Formats: sequence, C-alpha cells, structure tokens
Amino acid sequence: MANTTVDPSSSASEALPTIPGSEELIERLRRENAQLRAELAELRSARAPVPGNVGWESEMASGIVYSDDRSHTSAKSAGRLLTQLSGLSKERMKAGKIRNSDEFDYLPKPSADEAQLEADFIRWGYCLVADAMTPEQIKAQVDRILDQAAAERSEGVAIMTNARDAGQLVNNLVLKGQVFRDAVEFKETAAQRGPLIDRLLTKVMGEGFGLGCAHGSIVHEGGGLQELHIDQGGLPMPYPPYPFGSLIIWCYTDFNLDAGGTYIVPGSHRTPSGSTSFHEGVDLLQLLDAEPGLVSICAPPGTCILTDTRVLHCGGRRTASGTRYAMRCHYNRKFIRALHEQSVANVHVPDDVYAVLSDRLKDMMGITQNNANPVGEMSSR
Repeated sequence: MANTTVDPSSSASEALPTIPGSEELIERLRRENAQLRAELAELRSARAPVPGNVGWESEMASGIVYSDDRSHTSAKSAGRLLTQLSGLSKERMKAGKIRNSDEFDYLPKPSADEAQLEADFIRWGYCLVADAMTPEQIKAQVDRILDQAAAERSEGVAIMTNARDAGQLVNNLVLKGQVFRDAVEFKETAAQRGPLIDRLLTKVMGEGFGLGCAHGSIVHEGGGLQELHIDQGGLPMPYPPYPFGSLIIWCYTDFNLDAGGTYIVPGSHRTPSGSTSFHEGVDLLQLLDAEPGLVSICAPPGTCILTDTRVLHCGGRRTASGTRYAMRCHYNRKFIRALHEQSVANVHVPDDVYAVLSDRLKDMMGITQNNANPVGEMSSR
C-alpha cells in the first residue's frame, strides 16, 4: 500500500496520498505527455491539416480548395501518397518478404459466421466468405470465361495484362453471360452464399449500391503482379470514416503466395476510432513494416473475398505452374457513378442483353429506363 498521511484541515475521513517525489512526478508527467501526443496524433489523422490564420477573406481569395490545393486536382492526392510504395510489391516479393496470411492465427480465415465476417472486415479491412460457390458453380463460370477469353484472343481484342501473355482480363462480364449476371446480383443459382454476401455489402455501403465493374482475371505463371493501391484512390481526400465501396473477389482456384493470391496490408484501412489511415502526411511505409505487414491472402476455391476500398492491396505474382482464375466485382455507394470500364460499357449494352437484364442489375449499372408518362402532381391537367 502507498504511504499515506492525514490532512487535519480536511473534512475527508480517509487518508490522503503523500505528494510524490520529484523523480516519480517527472515520470508520471512523461507518461501523460506521451498519452496526450498519441491522442493529438489520432485527432490529426482524423481530419485534414488546417492552415493557420484561416479566415473568410483568405478562403474566398484562394478559390475552391481541397486538401491537396485545387479542386480540379484533388483526386490526384491519393496517387501522390501512393508513390511512397512504388515498386515495393515487386521488391518485397523478390526478397521473399511476403508471407502467407494463414501463418498469422489472428488474420481472417474462411467463415460462414456473419458476426465473425463483420468483425474481420472491421478490424482487418477484409473478410473471407467460406464456400460462397459450389464446385459446380465454379466450373460453370470458369468454362464461360475460358470460352470468352479464347474468342477475344482470336478476334484480336483481348486485354493481355502481361508482356509475356501471362495474364488476361475479360472485361464487362455482365454483358457476356447469364451465369455472371446471376453471380453479380448474388443469386443462389450462381453463388450458394450470395444472399449472405449481399447482406454484408449492404451493411458496408447501404441499400441500392451500384456496380463499378465485373471482370474475369486469368493469371498464368509469371503474371499477376500489380503496384500497391487502394480502390477509392480516384476520390478526393480527406476521406470520411467509412469506405466508398467494396471490391469482392470470387476465388475460382486456390489463393496463396505461390498461386498469386492477392497481396494485402491487413488493417491499413482505419484506426480503432474509425478514422481512415489514408490521409495527407501519412507514412504508408510504416503500415507495411508493422506486423503482419504485406501478406498474400490464403483461400480455397469457392471463397469470396470482401474488401474495404481503403485497404492497401495489389495483385500477386504467380510463381507456381498452372493458372489462377477469379472474378473481381467492384461495388460502390449509390451516389457514386460506375467506375472503371463499366462506366463506358453501360452506355453500349446490346439490345438482346438489355432485354434480359434484371431490374436490379439495371439499377446497379445506372441504366434504368425512365417512365415517359407523367406521374403524381405532374400528371395533373
């Protein structure tokens, strides 16, 4: 028990603590100072830095200004931050510094428990839905991707993602097969755990979320490597304390380090308080150097990976023989227009494909037809 003394002038009935010595007091002040510095750093990360002596006159004189100077360049701010990581995915892959995610007991594992999936998504920026597709559902989609990919190569319009033809991207799958359309809107006929994934994405983005893209990924030995990035890097900072969307990956084949499974920096998306980790002035290299650092997601065929669009990740290099197959679908909040190639494809939907699109898919793609007949008060004569 600490030494105590009684203050005779106090009305307190209990003993009062003695005044600490100078060394003890200094140590306590140091701890308090460190705690205050940590709290201040967290507050600074939660909002963009504010210049000193800000007033209405200076703000109006500078024009429409965002965190990186001018509104017409604001979307480039994320790109400037990402230059810190240029070449690092390749460098660390060659140095053998990327580990399999299953080497860390605390990182997400495939699960069908909704509460666990939500917890993984919040803590690590991604979760793994187990057995999202059956082997039969996988085969149907892979067979269709292979047919489409071969046709595009024969027509000379294939999108090859590697100089040695070690990878191919099959864009706009919504327009290229009913089996893909069914998976994109989470029908159980195409993905047995589709309704579960639909519920999770609704919690991430709210009801009525849109489709940014849906494309097939074919990666042969030697292909697949990308630069580290986030999937909402085209949006101006500062970011709010929630993601603008979610990239999901349907794993048709094994994902791991040798197979070229997606590289990710778990937990690089947010702080425990909810504020984004991606802001002006952040040292992104620290996120890679901290444990677990950059890892390769491990998942068996049939798994569906859901990611927060703020988490650092990239395609992984396949070093094993054979081929990795996957479908990547980007979904975004309702108020954000379609991203990537889908924004162009949506205005060039063939009539025969448009005729078979469901109402939900039309809404996801932003191509719902308007009713030409006036309704409500507009119909009044």
